[in-house]
Amino acid sequence: MNSIRYKLFLTLFLVLFAAMQPVAAAENSRYRVELIVLTHLGHDEQPREALLLEDYSAALDFLTPPAETETPSATPSATPGATPTERLPAADTGTGESEESSAVPDAETDPWNVVSHVPELGERMQDAWRRLRLSEPFRPLQYLAWEQGGDAPFPTVRVHDLEVILSAEPAAAGPTAEAPQELAPAPDQDPAHSPAPVPADVAEAPPIRHYRLDGAASLTRSRFLHLSIAMELREPLYEGAEPAGATPRGMDSPDASPGGVPDAPEQPAPTGFLVHELVQSRAVRTGRMEYFDGPVLGVLAWVTDISETVAERPVE
Repeated sequence: MNSIRYKLFLTLFLVLFAAMQPVAAAENSRYRVELIVLTHLGHDEQPREALLLEDYSAALDFLTPPAETETPSATPSATPGATPTERLPAADTGTGESEESSAVPDAETDPWNVVSHVPELGERMQDAWRRLRLSEPFRPLQYLAWEQGGDAPFPTVRVHDLEVILSAEPAAAGPTAEAPQELAPAPDQDPAHSPAPVPADVAEAPPIRHYRLDGAASLTRSRFLHLSIAMELREPLYEGAEPAGATPRGMDSPDASPGGVPDAPEQPAPTGFLVHELVQSRAVRTGRMEYFDGPVLGVLAWVTDISETVAERPVE
């Protein structure tokens, strides 16, 4: 009888120990995430029409060229965290609670949790990119790789191309901060008689750019790793405007004004958009190719556990 009880106790202990292993192994863990966004050629999927675009500008952006940012800190190579992007589907942790992503980090961040941009894909994903370019049914659109920690706050990383289809001023959205702010005169207004004051930090902020290919990704961990993807492929719609492929007129145009400003009016704002989207979230494993598939867009993902290769020192 005692032998049966002993075996039962040992079995329960082993089961509980095995269940706790994913959590215990994640202490001081780091992961490298590599993504390739691709599109299906020859699809017959109809896009949805939209008047407004999802805004992914709050996510951590490694892809915007430094020349397009007005502050050096706008596109850092390493950062402790990022602002949440609500578009991403919540990860299923298996506990009935959503895993927190991109929470505001503490002032002193664990060096294991620093988010770092990786400029190049690994050999396996580089080979996948080459194969996609040579394939008939697919075309790769963009790639991105970064390293992050295995503990909250988990970053939300923006994934986009460089084709801007809409640029909006932050002031159009109005003040967002709860605390009182110092106000600055609106553009082209007399400072003493400005009827439309704008918060100083908003007036100095760069415009919000929406890209043709735009979205975000987030790797989170509870008992298991979850990767959430939200990608959109957009086509702007114009009313009574020249085709998108028309060459803009500039300094070399015959009828350009002497001051260097073209006579032709600027491209009007889009009246709407045609959007194809991919929004998915699921558990992933390290060292295995993961594929998020949609009718038009797809994402190849490769997650590597790099915990053993990271020295116990601050990540540069």
